[in-house]
Amino acid sequence: MLAVKFDKNRKFDATAAEWAAFASELRYKRHIHFHAASHGDTAYLDTSEDVWAIREGGLPYTMNFGRVDEQIQPIVKWLIVKFLSSYSIAVSVQNFKMIERRAWTIDDLTLPKLYEKMELSRNSKSGYYRTDFAIIKRLTNYLISHGAPGTDIEDLFDLEQQAPEASVNVGGYYDMEVRLSPLEEQFIRTHSSHDTQFMTRLNYTELRDFIVLRLCYELGLRPIQLFRLFNDSFQSVGNYFSLLRPWAKKGKPSEHKKGTDKLAISPELGRAIQALIARQNSQSLQLLQNENGSDWRKIRGTRSINNTLARWGAENAHKTPYDFRHNMAHRMVMAGSSASEIAYMLGHSTLLAAKYYIAACPSISALREKALGRNGTYGAMVALLTGDLALDDDWQDKEVLGRIGDELATGIGGCDATDCEYVPVYNCYGCQDFHPFEDGHHNSVLKALRFEASKIIAISDSTHQSGMNPAMTQLEGTMEQVKAVISRCRNCQGGQHA
Repeated sequence: MLAVKFDKNRKFDATAAEWAAFASELRYKRHIHFHAASHGDTAYLDTSEDVWAIREGGLPYTMNFGRVDEQIQPIVKWLIVKFLSSYSIAVSVQNFKMIERRAWTIDDLTLPKLYEKMELSRNSKSGYYRTDFAIIKRLTNYLISHGAPGTDIEDLFDLEQQAPEASVNVGGYYDMEVRLSPLEEQFIRTHSSHDTQFMTRLNYTELRDFIVLRLCYELGLRPIQLFRLFNDSFQSVGNYFSLLRPWAKKGKPSEHKKGTDKLAISPELGRAIQALIARQNSQSLQLLQNENGSDWRKIRGTRSINNTLARWGAENAHKTPYDFRHNMAHRMVMAGSSASEIAYMLGHSTLLAAKYYIAACPSISALREKALGRNGTYGAMVALLTGDLALDDDWQDKEVLGRIGDELATGIGGCDATDCEYVPVYNCYGCQDFHPFEDGHHNSVLKALRFEASKIIAISDSTHQSGMNPAMTQLEGTMEQVKAVISRCRNCQGGQHA
């Protein structure tokens, strides 16, 4: 169940007059401009009309507000305009279809009803879908933020605590099975090399579909970005080839309508695109146009990829542009790319998705487990290590004293070095001049080091550089040496001291 409890004395019902007053105060643009529109897509929309017909990626979308309850029509229009300003056209249409399909009325816009619908979205048999959860939550946010009847601004706090039962949005980042296997990658590289070498043997459609696959594999383009590519999005200077990446979503007013991110592509892909453009004779400016000059639609991305894989001999191939996009991000993480680099290649304006990709990397997960001391393999290994032990009462030379973060470490061992330039405690364990006390406070040292490790990991997460942190690696080595000493002390003292 959703974690929210409403005051029993609170009233959520509002009169028709209150809702009408709320609707009359809502303001939105009469004319919406889609600045990224290209190749016949809708570039302008008049929101005063009852039927909105929008074409995007070669696909037609229609929203007929005459099919919505008359009392909530102005509110629904306002909500859809809000969605169009922040989300893709497809998501906005999905929101409208949900309201239309379930025949929402004014009662369905009350806070308890909206929470009830979020709960229903967890059960596909209810008529709602799991993906509807985020849509309803955002819709609720808009209503609360603008003072809908029966809501209070403090309701936003409770709303932000709500999350789907399973992590629908981020689960894909952790799904390592979606990545291409090494054999699949080798299969693609081998056959790509062959197609590039014998390009003249490919007909127009085969060459175009091959280019679609390579664009997804190298750049992780979305289907709508493939659709929006122009011939002059492709640039070449000698053996250097690049592509202007189109806007993926709503786009912004700019003279650079075809995109501003110039991404380098491989010479093989560059020469294939040159060959494709040379074969085109139509007036169309679309890079991936059909042989007869008609527009290539975004829904053909998956088909183009799988047709190419099937031509190469792959059986039951089913890959989508998003599989290649997902694979590219994981490949960059494994290569040590930073979060900002990954976000740039994905075309994201924030580092959120890049953070999930980095956190999902198996090598980084193993490093975290090792740094936090939860990996049993290392515990078994350090038990084999030995060291020169001493008793606190018997030691007459100087003792080691130092700080680990805010903790003062004392009574851990002695040092017989005449001169030392290293940091006490951190560099003592593992040093031949350090003589750990059998009854020393080594567990306290390990606990303090683990606390320091957790703080370093938190800092790494906040800067999205979890895979490139020498400090964590060094601290990890120190903890292994401390555990080696603890293991040896337990063997000598029967576990009574260390």
